[in-house]
Amino acid sequence: MDSLILNQSLETYGQTNVAICHLVAKTSEALNLLRKGWSHVVVLNQHDQPQGLFDARCLLNWQSESDCCVFVAPSIFLQDIDLEPLPIISSTITIADFLQRISQYRHSAVTWALVNEQGKFIAILEVSRLVRSLMKSQQTKEPTMIELLRPFIHQLPLPVMVSEQGGEIVFMNSAWRNSIDGSLPTSSGNSIENYQFCTTDGELFTWQVISKLLEGDMQGLEMAIAYDITAQKNLAQELSGLSRIKDEFLTCINHELKTPLTSVIGMASLLNNKTLGELNDRQSRYVKMIHQSGKQLVSIIDNIFDLAKAEVEQLEIYIETISVRDVCQQSIQQVSKLVHQDSAIFRNYNFEEGWEPNIHLDIDPTVQTIEADEFRLQQMLVNLLSNAFKFSGSLELVDDLPLVVPQVGITVRWWEGWLALTVWDQGIGIPEEKQCLVFQKFQQVENALTRRFEGTGSSLLLTRHLARLHGGDITFVSQVDVGSQFTILLPPEPNALTVGIDISHSRLVLIVETSTDAVDWLKNTLSDLEYQVVVARSGTEALEKARQLQPCLILLSPDLPMLSGWDVLALLKGDPVTQHIRMVIMKHANTPVISSHQADGILLKPIKVAELSVFLPYYSATSKSFKFIYLNQNIEDVVINLFQDLGHCLIEADDLFQGDALSKIWLPDLLLLDGDNKFLLKHLENISKLHVLANLPILIIARSAIAEINWLKSRFTELSLHDCAGVDLDHLDTNRSEVLLSLHQSINSALCYAVPLS
Repeated sequence: MDSLILNQSLETYGQTNVAICHLVAKTSEALNLLRKGWSHVVVLNQHDQPQGLFDARCLLNWQSESDCCVFVAPSIFLQDIDLEPLPIISSTITIADFLQRISQYRHSAVTWALVNEQGKFIAILEVSRLVRSLMKSQQTKEPTMIELLRPFIHQLPLPVMVSEQGGEIVFMNSAWRNSIDGSLPTSSGNSIENYQFCTTDGELFTWQVISKLLEGDMQGLEMAIAYDITAQKNLAQELSGLSRIKDEFLTCINHELKTPLTSVIGMASLLNNKTLGELNDRQSRYVKMIHQSGKQLVSIIDNIFDLAKAEVEQLEIYIETISVRDVCQQSIQQVSKLVHQDSAIFRNYNFEEGWEPNIHLDIDPTVQTIEADEFRLQQMLVNLLSNAFKFSGSLELVDDLPLVVPQVGITVRWWEGWLALTVWDQGIGIPEEKQCLVFQKFQQVENALTRRFEGTGSSLLLTRHLARLHGGDITFVSQVDVGSQFTILLPPEPNALTVGIDISHSRLVLIVETSTDAVDWLKNTLSDLEYQVVVARSGTEALEKARQLQPCLILLSPDLPMLSGWDVLALLKGDPVTQHIRMVIMKHANTPVISSHQADGILLKPIKVAELSVFLPYYSATSKSFKFIYLNQNIEDVVINLFQDLGHCLIEADDLFQGDALSKIWLPDLLLLDGDNKFLLKHLENISKLHVLANLPILIIARSAIAEINWLKSRFTELSLHDCAGVDLDHLDTNRSEVLLSLHQSINSALCYAVPLS
């Protein structure tokens, strides 16, 4: 330990937090520092080189004519004072060299100035403090862990202090001495505390100190690390002030705009109803436009105000049991009125007076009631229906003249434990490159110069906020010139803990993809396989939907806006709420694979149904039902049920000889053996002597991995032996889908039918 400590540089023990004045400063400035508690002041010249120490003893040289000690006049400068000597030494010199140097003098200075290569002052070195530290380290024969770490901690740019649990400081690095020293109280135990203090020049600083009780060889010590969070604190205060100003502005806008608008709408309504007298056709048309535009502006203000409150989590919902059919019908009625009031819709579609919109409503008879906020649910449906009318339409002939008639509807179904309210249209659709912008603030999918419809684009974003307030979400699919489907997913009870949903029986799949063609193919394929589909088109949207909806499978493309698919994969696998979900990367063959990825598999584009089905629970990718033969009392009933769930046929035999005879008739594809059976070795020896069974693939099933499978393969080289290492039968009740998938993959591997995962 001696060489370890003595070879350290003096800078490790230097004290940088000291009072400093320059020679040209007045004595009164140095006196003020002494009054604040400093024992001495380091005096530097104009090149920051140490010239000496100023302390109370320096004043003894100044006496009046009556030989009385007086304080130095304020006009006296430090350069006129006899300073205490302050010897200089390089900060890079080792402790051993320094001790050897001072040992040559009988009377050595107790305080030294450490300087850098240019001779500029760095820190003060107190010899007594250095000696005490060395003596303490000599009390143990072996170097302590803190002594080993001292040189490393000293070089850290962050302030670090090590103390005993009683509060006595053991060591602090130069960053702590320079920035904090004794300005902050030391906390006890594991904690995170924020402290504010002012410097001598009045500047306010905020430090966050993280304290941690050390363990192992350093037990009994506590380490504190400080972070300067002054900038973050000031920024937070500024943002808080801006947020308050924004809230006050929106409140003012909401009041100051809606108050005159109410008068405008009321007066326009009186004129429109001809309460104040008859109007000609042109006047009636203008009054109607004023009334419609006023109502639209109120709706926009309400949406923006609600959106602002939702973003700061101040929007509240009031839950009650409501009739789903009643809410849908009320929403249709409200939209019918809005369509008549929206001049843009009539102008674009050339509707005749008296035209009534036809909105199709299809509700599953099993859907009756739901726990939700009736007003907010109706608001969501109205927003989606209004958008559907704006961007919808099909061409029909009326009196041999073309007429665009919107095709819009609502479909309500139960969806894997969720209530799915789908608003669909057969309109212009959303281009692929614009779909990732749908839920961004103040975005419209059309060009700002050529778009035909008014609006801020905030209604969809507000709808998503409202759905999430209910504990649900919203998803959509769209094709250009085909139409769009927006689906609101709500839990039966709002804010239900979706993480508690048993996804082992779920058939909900999350597709994270930007390609419309890929989404359409996957959606149609999965629908044919009786799976429900949710789509996310950006990395952030994928994170939110995965956490909220808890799908049984996530199909993830690496090419995503905002966050890459690999980033999304890492975040989801690192989150306890989502790490249990099976996640598969969909990539092209020439796309590089991140070596550290945690994907459960990789699908190469273009994807095939057989490859996709490998990752789907409760679905077998095999094109036929296989026949398996097993011995009576050799396979557990629960395992037999698993094979039957996968659609396979099982043939039971009393013994191996009967099994060999039955195999000649039934021609099974595979032989099952119990790996936990103590007669496994004997069974394999007998099988190797038979004609038919010896030529069948043999799948050995055990509750734990068969450690000797390689040894068995080397012993029975003539047999085709396979095991089910990934089949966890002990957790069948909680992870049934995982067990089925692992068993399915083991069967495919044994039959040489497996599809490679990467």
